[in-house]
Formats: sequence, C-alpha cells, structure tokens
Amino acid sequence: MSRFKQLIYSASSFLPMQSLQRISPVTTLFPYHHTVSNELLPHIQHLYSYKNVAQFSKDLDTLLKYNTPVTPEELSKYLKENKPFPKKTFLLTFDDGFKETHEIIAPVLQLKGVPAIFFINPAFIDNKNLFLRSKTSLLIHEVLHSKKTGLLKEYRHHLNIPEASLKDIITTLKNIKENNSATLDELAEKTGFSFNDYLKEKQPFLTTDQVLSLHKKGFTIGGHSMNHPYYEQLTLAEQLEQTVNSCKYVQDLTGNKNEYFSFPFSEINLSQDLFDELNKTTINLLFGLQNQKEEAGNKMLHRFNAERPYLALEKQMKAILLVSYCRKLLGMQKVVRANLR
Repeated sequence: MSRFKQLIYSASSFLPMQSLQRISPVTTLFPYHHTVSNELLPHIQHLYSYKNVAQFSKDLDTLLKYNTPVTPEELSKYLKENKPFPKKTFLLTFDDGFKETHEIIAPVLQLKGVPAIFFINPAFIDNKNLFLRSKTSLLIHEVLHSKKTGLLKEYRHHLNIPEASLKDIITTLKNIKENNSATLDELAEKTGFSFNDYLKEKQPFLTTDQVLSLHKKGFTIGGHSMNHPYYEQLTLAEQLEQTVNSCKYVQDLTGNKNEYFSFPFSEINLSQDLFDELNKTTINLLFGLQNQKEEAGNKMLHRFNAERPYLALEKQMKAILLVSYCRKLLGMQKVVRANLR
C-alpha cells in the first residue's frame, strides 16, 4: 500500500462515517467482487485475493449499518429521469460468473435481503471454455506447487527465458494477453497440464441452469463481454460487438428487457467514441472501476474493489468517501474521456 493510501486510511479512520457521508459527493456506493470462498481456488488465487464467507457477511452488515440497498432498476430510473441517486445507498456487483455466486454468495445475500448484479461472460457459461487469466493462475499454481521434476526448467525453456527466476516466470505468465494467449495452451500441453480436465473436474463457472436460478431468485444478470478480452487491444467495432452481444445473450436467456454491463479488466483508457455508440443502444447502465468517480452523460457508474481480505470494509468506505470529497475540491472527481481523433 502506498504512503498516500496509508495516510488516507489513517486520516479517515478518525472521522465519523455520518460526517463523511454528509460532505462526500458519493451518494451510492458500488462495491464489487469476483467471488467469495473459504477454499483456495487455484484458478483465481494467483491473480487477486478474495474474502471468505465470514468476512463477506460482516461486510454486508457494515454496509447495512450505514446504507440502504438499492436495485439497478431504481438507479436506472433515477438516471433516465435525470434525478440524483438517493443518499446513503449501495449496490453490490460481481464479475466473471464464478459458480460461488450461486452456491455461496446468493444465499448470504438472500438471508440479508440484499440485491445484486452478477455479470457473466457467455463464453464461460456451462464451463465450455477457461478464462485466459484463469489459465495463467493455474500454470502459476503448477510451477509453485507441482512435484514434477524439472518443471521450472521446462517453463524457462518453453517461455524462452533460460535464466529466469521463479519470480520472473510468474511475471512473464501474468503479462500474457490475447495476442499471445496460445503460449499458455502450448505451455500446458508441453508440461502435461490439462485445462479441459480442470474445467470438467472443478466446474469453476456458472451453468445455464444456475444463471436462470439466480434470475428467478430476483437477482440481476448483466453482460461482461463475450470472453473477457482486454478492450484496449480491440477495435472500436469489436469493443461495441463484445458489449452489445453479451447483453443480448443475457436478455435472450433471462427475458429481462433491462440491460446492464460491466467492462472487463479496466475501461480507463477507452475512448468517448465507444461511449457515444453505447449511448445509442438500449443498455441501461454501464459499470467501470474508477473508484466512485462521476461520469456524466455516459450511463457509467464507477465501482471500487471491496474484496481485499486484509482491509475492513468500514475503513475502506471511509477512505472512499474522504478521497471523493478531496477529488471534488481539486476538480478531479469527474471522468473525462478523449475521442479517438
């Protein structure tokens, strides 16, 4: 954690939540997660951390102590009518469509009466394919924990980094993206690891029936692109296609006419040209990751990462509220996008 963040967390911890809520421009909090589990998940654990069930449940109690849950339909209506969002509210969102959303998260949310949006990638539903980054995590897990003799040497050879340390190998794997994703499949094949076997055995993603079950229980399903690409590597037409088609998939599957979308990875460098096109579509709300910043005119709501196990949510909420207040004073609270030309 940077010194600046440490300073913010330290300063905000001494301030009452109610005072921060009063001065902050943030009315509705948008905490996001990927998953919640008491288990170590090899396809995730080398990418980012996540909370266990007890931590997640405690976070919900914290949110409910200071805020009231709001539905995406309500927020969409406020936005359409050009009205401010209700103060001291929150909406939870979950990306990537992991099976824990159905098996673990939804029952906890139902128990506490909290709505949420689950964003899915059609390519991974029914475990037809494995997410690129999950492949990365699994290969890192193998090189760290496998008892195969000479595995580190094989990784060095196949990645063409003969003098690399283990840390260098992990960094190299994490830097692999769609344009060289075949490297992961080749490395797995040459070292005897089967992504298909892992998919069949662990079933890490939601099935169609589970998605429909979540919908029937009153949760909202949204699009998260077709196969979770890095949007910066796509053309404008491809970005638009990924976005619209994933929302259409959800609409066709669930019958819900309202459409919601969260950008995979980050949307921070995406052009206003894309949003000009998306503003012409029937998508109700778009979700980004710029820590509760405001983005007028683009139907964009910016979330913050709430799944760090080492960080109490109350402390994080206070920091978010304080930072947004400071950004507003400095004229830095609003997102402004550039055009392609």
